[in-house]
Amino acid sequence: MVKILAILVLFSTIISASEFEKNCLTCHGGDFKFHIIMNKYTLKYSSEKRIKKAIFEYLKEPSIEKTILPFEYIKRFGLKEKSTLDDKTLRDMVDIYYDKFNLQSKLY
Repeated sequence: MVKILAILVLFSTIISASEFEKNCLTCHGGDFKFHIIMNKYTLKYSSEKRIKKAIFEYLKEPSIEKTILPFEYIKRFGLKEKSTLDDKTLRDMVDIYYDKFNLQSKLY
């Protein structure tokens, strides 16, 4: 029973990671940009819960008031388009993003 559960968790993680690649990395490219963005979210919001909430809310309804990026960046590239992902998938993608790029994960 434990082996089956472990296999299901592993399979779920692999599927989620590939979904993250499909939904996020195809447009954003390499890890470098994600680290910079996570650093900005960490400086502004500090806690995991607040960071994830801010990212989710921004992706649902991007606006100048919600962005953490500098005005020059927004002026050059524009605001991100509103996410078309359903809430559960979007929260899963935010969780993966946080787990992969948060600063605390780099300390261990």
